Amino acid sequence: MSDKLRRVQEALAGWQLDAVLLTRRDNIAWLTDGATFHVVERAEVGVASLLITPCEVRLLAPDNELTRIVAEEPMPFEYETASYPWYQSLRQGLPDIFNGALGSDTPLAGTRDVADKLVLLRQGLSPQEQERFAELGREAATLLEQIARGLSPGISEQQIEAEIAHRCLEKAIRPVCVLVAADERIASFKHPVPGPYPVIRKVMMTLGAERQGLHVSLTRIVHFGEPEPALRQRVLALAEIHVDIMLASRPGRAWQAIFSDIQQAYERQGQDGEWRHHHQGGPTGYGCRDWIVTPQTEGVLAPGTALAWNPTLSGVKSEDTAILTENGIAWLTRSGDWPLIDIQRGGQRWQVADWLIMQGEKP
Repeated sequence: MSDKLRRVQEALAGWQLDAVLLTRRDNIAWLTDGATFHVVERAEVGVASLLITPCEVRLLAPDNELTRIVAEEPMPFEYETASYPWYQSLRQGLPDIFNGALGSDTPLAGTRDVADKLVLLRQGLSPQEQERFAELGREAATLLEQIARGLSPGISEQQIEAEIAHRCLEKAIRPVCVLVAADERIASFKHPVPGPYPVIRKVMMTLGAERQGLHVSLTRIVHFGEPEPALRQRVLALAEIHVDIMLASRPGRAWQAIFSDIQQAYERQGQDGEWRHHHQGGPTGYGCRDWIVTPQTEGVLAPGTALAWNPTLSGVKSEDTAILTENGIAWLTRSGDWPLIDIQRGGQRWQVADWLIMQGEKP
């Protein structure tokens, strides 16, 4: 039996449930180490479900989907199968399969919502997951940075988006979030959906990359020619803020205390209140963010958690994914071939992704 399955089965008694039904792709991927049961790429729910009781697992699927799922999707535990006609819904077929107190991670009549409970149950990544995470982070950073180095003025945001998607899919990475902003759009919009706009002086690229259920997020910015001193100062100030956030991210600390430190980090750089203009990120793993940390977030930071913080100032963003290991914080989205800003704190050396300055490229 897998450790994750044991966690779910042991949680049932505390949730006062006889079984739980998993249909969301993130929960399926977590439990199975990579299965998603999806057909539609952008769908958050799969075409099949896992019914988990204290003593068994049953795969529930329409009869036209069951064969492929059994043949191709990873399932690291024993399970039984049950199917229903493709022209019926799971809701119609479920009463013939199970009768009892049932929880579900998707809205389903007669069930209890356990979506938030499952996100909490997912916290803390195994050594095997951390290895997969590190490989994904390295590959995502490498491909995005290689694209960045090949850019030149005149290319459009949508052309960059297409290249990112192409390079991701070549490596079996799903580009679940691709944001690209040229020039003034960097400061104008926090989530710049790529458009037909050409790059003139600078461009920001954000990638949310997923493989086997795990997600990493990173942002890289390119500037053609030397940036203005005021802009360069904002880049350096944001790097200091990012380091402060990482220092605040210690296992066992309350999320509210961490967010208080985030607010103070902005204040120390003379940017009081800037945190209000965009979310700061939060824990990641089997979701782009498992949740966005706010001043009201309850609970504590668990060991083995991956974090994707993304502090921002006007026209400047810093974003990478890291994980809390037994030996401290390890960056995941690093290729070893990108300019970094060195910051010393309390005898520790921190490195935050810098902007890539393309000399001689000023239009």
